[in-house]
Amino acid sequence: YDSFLQITNGTLDVKKLMKTWILHKGFPLVTVVRKGKVISVQQEKFLYHMEPENWTSDASYLWHIPLTYITSSCNFTNAYLLDQKSGM
Repeated sequence: YDSFLQITNGTLDVKKLMKTWILHKGFPLVTVVRKGKVISVQQEKFLYHMEPENWTSDASYLWHIPLTYITSSCNFTNAYLLDQKSGM
């Protein structure tokens, strides 16, 4: 925990981020869509097979997903925290 805080200069609430990964069942599916120069990302709970009797509404599940990306117009890695249903 302390190492993450040091690396991010305290700009990332690592404890809050990790709670979303530890307390939520399953894991997120992140979809990336590019339309021209605009890139959007969306998260949803990954479901492979769901029995009707085990179905519960997990629409409120949101993970804090750190994403990094590089574009052709820059020489450095950009960082983005997806902590909502969609963004960018």
